[in-house]
Amino acid sequence: MAKDKRARKKKYVNVAEQQKQQEIQYKKFFFDKLQNLCGQIGDVSLYSLIPLVEKILIYRFRGAPLKIRVAPGAKIQKMLMNALEKTIRSQQLVMKLEVVKESGQMMTFADYSTVGMAFEHHLTASDTNYPGKERFAGFAELREERERLYEEGILNICSMACWVFDDIGRKYLHTYSFETCMPAVDSGVRAPQGVSFNNREWKVFSEQDFRLHPVITIGTCPLEVRKVKIHGELHTAIQIGSVRYEDDVPKLNPFILSPDDLHLSTSFSKTALPVYIQQHALDRMKERLVTTMPCFYRHILLDAFIRKEFIPISRKRLLITCFIENLKTGYFVAEKVDGILLVRTFLLLTNGGTPEGDRLAKLTGLETDDRKYLAIDTLQGLANSDIEQNETVCMLFHKAGCGSILELCKKINSDPAKMWLLDTSHPKNIIADLMTEYMKPNADNEEYVS
Repeated sequence: MAKDKRARKKKYVNVAEQQKQQEIQYKKFFFDKLQNLCGQIGDVSLYSLIPLVEKILIYRFRGAPLKIRVAPGAKIQKMLMNALEKTIRSQQLVMKLEVVKESGQMMTFADYSTVGMAFEHHLTASDTNYPGKERFAGFAELREERERLYEEGILNICSMACWVFDDIGRKYLHTYSFETCMPAVDSGVRAPQGVSFNNREWKVFSEQDFRLHPVITIGTCPLEVRKVKIHGELHTAIQIGSVRYEDDVPKLNPFILSPDDLHLSTSFSKTALPVYIQQHALDRMKERLVTTMPCFYRHILLDAFIRKEFIPISRKRLLITCFIENLKTGYFVAEKVDGILLVRTFLLLTNGGTPEGDRLAKLTGLETDDRKYLAIDTLQGLANSDIEQNETVCMLFHKAGCGSILELCKKINSDPAKMWLLDTSHPKNIIADLMTEYMKPNADNEEYVS
């Protein structure tokens, strides 16, 4: 019994000693990085030219780990914020800056923010001279250019990460800002003159935080949400737009179609129309395109409005052609209502209600339920099918105008870089022969088979 009590007793942890060991390990990591940088500048032996006191000062001005925080008042799900952090941090390890002009030597953004900036500061801001310092001139002269490229690169990383995880369905878009600060320097603490490792003044100075603190702040820019009445029922409409930055302040840039943009033969609208979308349309995109990346839906949506390929289907309704990989994939159905253009739903090229889908139904005799059963009403089902192996079925798809979606499926299946579009782990959908069985009653009718 006494033995069990001893086994359950918590092990004592000396926090101060633990922190001391971590500091020792991190110093070794930092100085190894600095030595490696010296090797990239010219030769590893350059590291020995830097006096010990200067090395310690360089360490004091090192970069702190990148901090990514949520802006005050912004509500972002913890799982989503973790994904944003992971994306931004991983990109820091990928993007690189040149060490010395035309040297071909590169360092990652992470190494630059940790070691490179501190070494630049030492070379350009310190008045201390020592034999051989001039041999680092090639590195120091790129300081301004590197700082500019680093800041631009960080902002691009943030922009890309926010774009990847933007989801119109959340009714907001992500925003970002980047800044670096030096808390101790900003508070007025300065290095003492004539420092010595033994004097009290140096001890006070060495305990200050002179690290460069890079901070990325992720916020949210709300999308306007309004209620519109259609056939006596209220529907929620979410505004489509993008974030623009004016004097580093994020603002929503709503997507608006002018009468010239519409360039239709009928008088669809004499005034500019802000573009909104229903949640139903987003749900149909997710159901029929089946990808787990919300930004993909937003990209398709904005691309469709930039291309401006409109087909009027009534006095107030439009089909808006959408593309993936520059291949026609389907249509958005939009309607003018209450002074806006509202995207009501999304139709895949093979769905009923599209010119191509209706021709395919006429050529094959397949009804809506048939197409759903055969899973040819989703991109996932088509990509996992064996339609490409059946000449008769392929011919009918091309004749109906659905050849582009078969070409897209072929590209997805043959290019590993595009596999993320769909879940191709599903078993092959053997449907081509079954489709010909469905179509047999119409085999002798020239209207269906060319």
